[in-house]
Amino acid sequence: MKAIAENIYERGKRKTKYVRRRIPAALRHAYPANQSHITRSLGTSDLREAKARAHAELAFIEAEFAQARERMELSRASLAAKRISKLSDDQLQSTAQYWARQVLLFDDSQREDGLDDDEFDELGEKLTSERKHFGRMLAQGNTAPVLPALRAFLYMCGLDFDPAEAEAKRASYTFLRTIVETLDHQLARQRGEPVHTDAVAPDVPHPLQVVAPERAPTRSDAPGWDEVFAIWREYVDDRPKSTTIAAQTPWRDLQRFLTGKGKTLLPSQVTPRDMTEFADAMRARGLAVDTINERISKIRAIYKIAVGKHKLVSNPAENTLGFKENSVRKRRKKRLPFDASDLNQLFGSEVFTLHTRSRGQSGEASYWIPLLMFYTGARPEEVAGLALSDIRYDDAHGWYFVIIDRPSDEDHDLFDDPIPESHRRTLKNAQSERHIPAAAELIELGLLRYVEYLRTEGETMLFPGLKKDWHGKLSGSFSKFFGRYIRALGLKESRKVLYSFRHTMKDLLEAAEIPSKYLRRLMGHTTGDGAITDGYGSDLPLNLIVGHFNNIKFPTIPALPWQPGGSSVMLKKLTEAHRPRGT
Repeated sequence: MKAIAENIYERGKRKTKYVRRRIPAALRHAYPANQSHITRSLGTSDLREAKARAHAELAFIEAEFAQARERMELSRASLAAKRISKLSDDQLQSTAQYWARQVLLFDDSQREDGLDDDEFDELGEKLTSERKHFGRMLAQGNTAPVLPALRAFLYMCGLDFDPAEAEAKRASYTFLRTIVETLDHQLARQRGEPVHTDAVAPDVPHPLQVVAPERAPTRSDAPGWDEVFAIWREYVDDRPKSTTIAAQTPWRDLQRFLTGKGKTLLPSQVTPRDMTEFADAMRARGLAVDTINERISKIRAIYKIAVGKHKLVSNPAENTLGFKENSVRKRRKKRLPFDASDLNQLFGSEVFTLHTRSRGQSGEASYWIPLLMFYTGARPEEVAGLALSDIRYDDAHGWYFVIIDRPSDEDHDLFDDPIPESHRRTLKNAQSERHIPAAAELIELGLLRYVEYLRTEGETMLFPGLKKDWHGKLSGSFSKFFGRYIRALGLKESRKVLYSFRHTMKDLLEAAEIPSKYLRRLMGHTTGDGAITDGYGSDLPLNLIVGHFNNIKFPTIPALPWQPGGSSVMLKKLTEAHRPRGT
């Protein structure tokens, strides 16, 4: 990293600015081993903006130092370390799990805040190196180097661990195994796999409460952060993981914000003023207005359920004001549809003419998802989760798609093909369930040949290779590939993304003068005709849907009929091929 101003550094091709602050020597034991600085991205390459944001970020870091200092003083004073020489199996397992949970929660917060390309690559290299190092130690039974780290962690928890040689080896081996398992979870996240902290490292008591409960502070009867969040989560049966994660992000962010101010508050102690300061802090961090308002709304909803369940008395977020954005800027941020030139450039590229494919998990989805979104207007997740049995034939009206929920084992016997657990998903809402005619162009491009190809391979899903990402989305990996692909092709407008196909379809529907009721149903929105029609697209007669759909005049595109993918897309070569001459 290159220093460019006091506490401000830059790195990477984009010259992203960071704030960097040395951890005071007296507080080093409160941080991971070998960490000497705290480094935070300022989310900008503009030096003037970076300096403005650095003041707020440094204030957060100073507040974090104050809290760490307070924790250490408590550990040395009122919670003076208790000398112990042995841990039972249960105590050792609980202590190791507590450590793993703290590491994974911190990893959560890093990823929730967002990592740019440089940070992501740097984290991946660090995790890979550590996994190799500690994995070799575990395989060799070389536990001695881990003992100081275990002792330091226990000391921070108020326990002075002084074991005999045999006990030291036993405890260190358990701790080392937990380190390796935790690194495996982090590397799985690095590959885009969804690893939920609560599933792999459930909440356990503080080690001091387990080993020396007589020294631990008494717990208030008021519910804690995890308990209040669990009340919200369990209020609705089987909430989608993506919904849970989306609500967990602002909830944890609020907790971190209060902790950073030196407040160790329970949810019941948060005040309306705290919420206002939290909103201001999010604005100072550079979060978008829509993001801030959405986070406040989610926190408000979590509190509302807890109050309704009589676990809390009041909702401090009830009257919290968000922010309003300038209408011109708001319109400017709106996603744009793909125009005819964009469609020619995209569908005339090598994925659709030379049958190259993504080198990742997307495979044939590289070819079919953009085409299906273009000719159906469906959402990315709706297309990514299609089963072969969702493509159906009607004697009178031809081929059509059924967009339907598949959330759980209970629904397994409702479908023609068995749906693997990896591909079960819920739609955005009830109105998303609907029928969409299959455009003749899709059949000509080989959709039915592709379906038969999959059947001969014993598959039941249209895109069996897709895996859910961190947010539980099947389309997540492909969306990232598509974004990189179109930029490499030279489509630089940031408001044109995978979702732009829905805007393109909306424009085509309006150009075909399709009545608004049918337009909304084809797009997966409510018709305004009532709960039954709005809940199930099939309640609008298929013959009328097909009749209106056939009025759409799709632009001619240069994509060639499907063939199984051959070589891989080389994005670097694409970028060089589309780079303007002289640059």
